[in-house]
Amino acid sequence: MTYFTKRLLILFVLVYIVPLSNSIQNDSDVEGRIDFLQSSMARMEQRILTLTKTVNKLSRRKKDEYVMFYATLSTDTVLNINSIVKFNEIQFDEGADFNSGDGVFVSPVSGVFMFAWTTLTHSGKSIDTELRVDNVVKAQQIISLGSSAGSIQTTQFVICRVNEKDHVWIQTGSGFTAENFFDHLFKGSKSSFMGILIHVI
Repeated sequence: MTYFTKRLLILFVLVYIVPLSNSIQNDSDVEGRIDFLQSSMARMEQRILTLTKTVNKLSRRKKDEYVMFYATLSTDTVLNINSIVKFNEIQFDEGADFNSGDGVFVSPVSGVFMFAWTTLTHSGKSIDTELRVDNVVKAQQIISLGSSAGSIQTTQFVICRVNEKDHVWIQTGSGFTAENFFDHLFKGSKSSFMGILIHVI
């Protein structure tokens, strides 16, 4: 190889090969940076999604921690057997879903609840009631007063597990009395129904 050929080859390398390799390297760097930015954005979006789900879950749990209702009867009520007691006056409702139209509570969360219901009647009358959770009897309460007993109220307490979307209500029983008489008011006392969430499951 002559001196002139060597010089020409060196010139060719300097003019064409080196810039081409630099260009390839620069393009590779740009593509690498783009790939890095895209993967970083994907990771950031995933973290934001995870944080959003966590916040929503905590917000829902905070709301679910406060579920309670208290409802009363607005008038004297006479019911036959197997009839739902429609406590139609909502005195308090916090995070609950008590329907004053049909007297049924629909649980917004699975948890352990305390329920209590008070029945008020007077001389010569009887009341047979039971608490039902999705139509399963959890407790029963019976009052049967003599002719000179006056007005009396009794309260029954129940602690039980309730699943989300379960329906809970008070209804008259089927075996004790055919006619159930509920006083709605006597010296400030009322027939009533209440429920309180103790803890979420």
